Amino acid sequence: MRAPLAQERNIMRIITVEEHFEHRQVSARVAELAGPPPLPAEGLADFATAFTSDTDSTTRLDGNRLAHMDQVGIDVQVVSHGNGSPSTLNHPEAVDLCRRVNNDLAGQIAEHPDRFRGFATLPLYDPDAAAEELRRCVGEHGFVGALIMGSFHGSFLDDRRFDPILTAAVAVDLPIYVHPGLPDTPVSTHYYAGDWPASVQIMFSGPAFGWHADAGIHVLRLILSGALDRHPTLKLLSGHWGELAAFYLERFDETLALVPTGLERAPSDYYRQQVWITPSGMYNQNQLNYMTAELGADRIVYSEDFPYIVRDDVSTFLERAGLSEDDTHAIAHANAEALLRI
Repeated sequence: MRAPLAQERNIMRIITVEEHFEHRQVSARVAELAGPPPLPAEGLADFATAFTSDTDSTTRLDGNRLAHMDQVGIDVQVVSHGNGSPSTLNHPEAVDLCRRVNNDLAGQIAEHPDRFRGFATLPLYDPDAAAEELRRCVGEHGFVGALIMGSFHGSFLDDRRFDPILTAAVAVDLPIYVHPGLPDTPVSTHYYAGDWPASVQIMFSGPAFGWHADAGIHVLRLILSGALDRHPTLKLLSGHWGELAAFYLERFDETLALVPTGLERAPSDYYRQQVWITPSGMYNQNQLNYMTAELGADRIVYSEDFPYIVRDDVSTFLERAGLSEDDTHAIAHANAEALLRI
């Protein structure tokens, strides 16, 4: 058995936690069951093409993905299903499709258990089944949490019907990654359509801006709804430097103090105590500086967003960031090791 990658390089260990794969057969079935896309088909095709150029890296954990990890210095990826996820499919078959995704991911992880971990894909269609699937994935497969891909047909996790999922996450003491998803069609049309091509509308409503605001709202709704009062040990992960919300904590506190919220803590206290953020491949020095000052290095977990974002500076960005040695190691691996029990 070879030495750990970090030891071979004689530098710090790197763990990244927003890394994706796609189960093509499941995604095809999701598309079939979901019916015609509500957004312009030509725009969706352009959007998908922009982020899936390397089929090998997208569909399996071996091959090009491992070569990339070795090249840029990633010791462990935490992998979850990306585009075409059955998590938000509004159909009874979502339960079996999520289970199929999780079993496939577990099988691939087992081939390289020192290099990969998994986040469970959960069928929001059936919250009780989703809770049971999270417990199964942790207990049987050693998964280290779950990833939720956006909202569920207009509903966010603060909806009381999803409480079994939050309860299960607390019970296994592992986080839910609140990942962006494309906003619902009325939102996309009203806010992001304009005098530009359909592909621009979808990109604008998605990774250019819109789904970051949507994911930030998702976390803030969990705070405002009292869900984090009901579940004070629930742990959340939020990508892309906190999906805009993390930049507004002071403003959030100041304005909400003017109205009765019924919350037990200041809004920012929930964020600082129950949310961890990741860069998701947005390796921007100013954003790193702001978030280490605002939240502290102990609340930042590293990520690349592979294979949708492929960086050649995964390790060197941190090494050259000017952080203290303790803060560098915390972000690179120690925070993930503690939060995910890796």
